[in-house]
Parts: sequence; C-alpha cells; structure tokens
Amino acid sequence: MKRLKSISLKALALALVGSLALSAQADDHKSMPGEGVSVQPAVATWTSAIPVSWVYAELLTELGYDIQDPISLQNPVAYLAMSEGDVDYWPNGWFPLHNPQLPDNWDDKGTIFDPLCKGCGIQGYLVNKEAVEKYDIEGIMDIVENKETRNAFDHDNDGKVELYGCPPGWGCHEGINAMIDKFELGDRIDHVDAGYSANFTEAMSQIEQGNPTLYMTWGPSAWILKLVPGEDVMWVNAPGIVESENEKASGISGAVTDPIEMGFVAADIQVAANNNFLKENPAAEELFRQAEVPLKWISQVDGKMSEQDLDDDEVRPLAAEWIDQNRDMVDKWLKAAREAAK
Repeated sequence: MKRLKSISLKALALALVGSLALSAQADDHKSMPGEGVSVQPAVATWTSAIPVSWVYAELLTELGYDIQDPISLQNPVAYLAMSEGDVDYWPNGWFPLHNPQLPDNWDDKGTIFDPLCKGCGIQGYLVNKEAVEKYDIEGIMDIVENKETRNAFDHDNDGKVELYGCPPGWGCHEGINAMIDKFELGDRIDHVDAGYSANFTEAMSQIEQGNPTLYMTWGPSAWILKLVPGEDVMWVNAPGIVESENEKASGISGAVTDPIEMGFVAADIQVAANNNFLKENPAAEELFRQAEVPLKWISQVDGKMSEQDLDDDEVRPLAAEWIDQNRDMVDKWLKAAREAAK
C-alpha cells in the first residue's frame, strides 16, 4: 500500500511539473505573440520617415516578431507592394495627400489606421527673407505676375521662375504640378524635380549667394532647421486648395501672413498595412491602433540625422531610447496588443 502511495505521489509531482511547464510556455506565447513570424516593413524615402519606422520595428520586436530590414520605397510602389502582400506594413502614410497614390483595389487589400501623429505633416513654399522684403512678396502670384520679380527668381535665364520642388513619385510632386496646371503657370514656373536633397542644396546655395529663391519643403524635417522659417526664409501663400478663409492655416511660425494658404492640406501620419497580415496577426493590428509618435521627437531625430550624418542603423538606438523613456505608455500599448492575440 505504501509503495502504491509513493508511486502516486511521484506521478502527481511529475504531472504538476509538466502542467507548470505547459503553463509557462503558454504565458511566453501570450507575451510574445509574434514569435516565429517574419515581418517585412517598408519605409519612405524621406529622412523623417526613418525614426518612425524604427519605433515600430522595436515595438513589434518586443512582441516577438522577426522584423526584416525595412525596404525603402516610393509611395505608390509601397502601397502597391502592400496590396500584393510583398510588404506587410509601413508607418509613413501622409493622408489625405497620399490618397491618389493608393491602388484601385486598396480597400480590399489594405487598411489605413488612425493617425500616429495627427496634423504633423506640414508642407508649403518658401522664399528667402531678403527677397520677401525687397520685392514685397506675400505669395507665389506676386513673383510670377511681376516681370522684374519673375526675372529675379529665374536662375538659368529661360524666362521662368525656378521652383525647387519634389521628385516624381512623391505626393508633393503631384501637388506642385497640379497647382501649375490649374493656374496655367507652366510658361512662368519651371518645376525642378530632381532628387530632393539635390534640390534643397541648390536652393540653399542660391540663397547663400543672395539670389531670390522659391522652393518647397515640409516638416517634420531637418530642412527647416537648415533654413529656418522666420529667420532665413518665409512661408509664402500658394493658390489652389482653399475655398474660404477658414480653411487657411493659422499660427504658422515664419509665415508672411496669418492665416496663410500653404498650398497643401496638413497631413496626418498614419500606418498602412496588408489585410492578410493583419488578419493573421491581431497583436500587430492592435499595436498599429495604439501607438503614437510625437512630432517634436521626430523633428529632433531628423535634425540629429542631418547634423551627425547618421546611417539608418544608427537611428534605431534612438528609437529604442525613446521607447525606454516612455516605458509606462509603451507598456500599455504592448499589453493591449498581447490581449488582442489571446
């Protein structure tokens, strides 16, 4: 009888140990719901997209996902790649600016989440402050409608104002061309659409030489730290998108007027993702709903990237540092993501 009792106690102990091990494995799975899942993100081609991209890579890694290096893609290619399943997500959507770049079947194939940074995308046109004051400029039409002023902004003597803009494939490229077409400015404005870094370098060189210069830029970005609105340059009015005074932007630092017509609708920065990926990964889907990244931090990192000439991989530790500094908030996002995976 004692022998049977001893065997029973050993069996019970072994069963208890096994049960605890299985329970621990289950808990590990709950804390790492992405374990064993390889994820392919994309990242936009402008520099301020990189810190946001690494924040999401770090957060998904904490959920156990195996995050591949983000693929740098032009906007339309990124949305097409997501719709076809070649890319799982990208956190660099600027809406409504990117709406025209979505493929026809997007609603069936992909999802756009609530903003991770609401109203953070500001875009517009700038002129060096000296030229604004000398030629009494409030907007682009003041430049193109006055022959003397137009000639001052003509850097290659072709009779047109050089507007240093955006490369093909970017939403701002389409926006600039739409303005030129709508107001029939093609015979007076030359949209210089080379790579943006080259464009900005040329615009800054012209300004440093004292030449009146018109260019387009955006924030968050390091560009507005190199030529500072209100100090070196001024935002000027652009024709084209607003139907009433109420739709103009107000409180823009460095603007020639307040309110001002920027020429672009302020954009929300949003995550876009493939629907099949979301269906199979509820933890990632919930994280995309929860996470937010502040404009100030994005701008600071973008400026640091420019000042220190940081590689993409050197930006990732800055994202990890920001996450650690905001651990209480981040842990709430991760908890919600893990709960969604149960």
